[in-house]
Amino acid sequence: MTKNCTRRLITSGSSALLLAASTLAGAQTAPAASTVTIYGLVDAAMRQANNASANRGTLRSMDDGIFTGSRLGFRGREDLGGGLSAVFTMESGFEPGSGTSLQGTPTADYGQNQANPRFWGREIHIGLRSQTWGLTAGRQYTLAHSIAARFQPLGNPNSTAHSLFSSHHIARQDNVLRMDLRAAGIEFSATHTAGEVPGSSANGAFALGASYATPTLAVGAYVQQMENLAGNEKRKIIGAGGNYKFSSSLQLFGGLMQRDSEVSAQVNKAWTAGLNYELSPAITLSLAHYNDRQSGTAALAGKRQVSWVTANYRFSKRSDVYAVLDENKVDGGYAKPAFMGTKGSQTGIVLGLRHRF
Repeated sequence: MTKNCTRRLITSGSSALLLAASTLAGAQTAPAASTVTIYGLVDAAMRQANNASANRGTLRSMDDGIFTGSRLGFRGREDLGGGLSAVFTMESGFEPGSGTSLQGTPTADYGQNQANPRFWGREIHIGLRSQTWGLTAGRQYTLAHSIAARFQPLGNPNSTAHSLFSSHHIARQDNVLRMDLRAAGIEFSATHTAGEVPGSSANGAFALGASYATPTLAVGAYVQQMENLAGNEKRKIIGAGGNYKFSSSLQLFGGLMQRDSEVSAQVNKAWTAGLNYELSPAITLSLAHYNDRQSGTAALAGKRQVSWVTANYRFSKRSDVYAVLDENKVDGGYAKPAFMGTKGSQTGIVLGLRHRF
């Protein structure tokens, strides 16, 4: 072999080694796919309602969205390989009429720490997800709240005058560890809320749920237990329901819920029914009725009924306007909601404007 051939072999071999090393180094240092999404929603609604004071006066107000709360959020995902991803969500709620932060908790209880105001009051959690399981930790929606959204035409309404289930199961809790597992098309979920009270399980909570969904059918069921801060009362809630899409225009909803406590005699049995109907590609009509019958003692016996109908017109995928007509009725030993001046009935009318980004 000549010296020139030897040099060519050495040069070629060195180049191959350098190329392999460079490729390996590149593979080791290449950043994993990572995305961060900034999103939000601004929803301002003008509402006029009677029976809003002790003398049954009328109130005209600008409220945060009736069905969807205004928010600013950040959502991130990093591909860790092998189908596993690291995820996070940070979401802040605000009042569009004044710019103040929402979801504050003036008094700690039932899984929520005292924090008023809260900047990240809607959600803030981090976790891991794959195709079949997920684990998240932080401030999150309760499992009952997530599954109960399937029962209602527009999910859990943001306004207390238009919702009922949320007043029983609480929308969010702090210090929540949530596990989701998907098997045979069914999603099983479990949550535990850390009490964070030394030497006691006070303020602790757990929930178990299962849900199933296809393009036309979505159903779910849950059991949730919440313990108060003092550790001397447990609230127990069970619920089930879902929705069915009969056609491209008509979708029906329905659900049941029962709440009772370990110490208190109060028992609530509630149900809801509703529908979404597309009058045209741009116009949707929604209506819902809620009925909550309370019992336990003669003093507690009473009920609350909520009915509303809303028409929504979409200018685009991001911007829409809506109108709502609603009625609340409360009687007997049922506690008077804060938005009503006296027990009896209240009627409200709403005009809202919403934009998503």
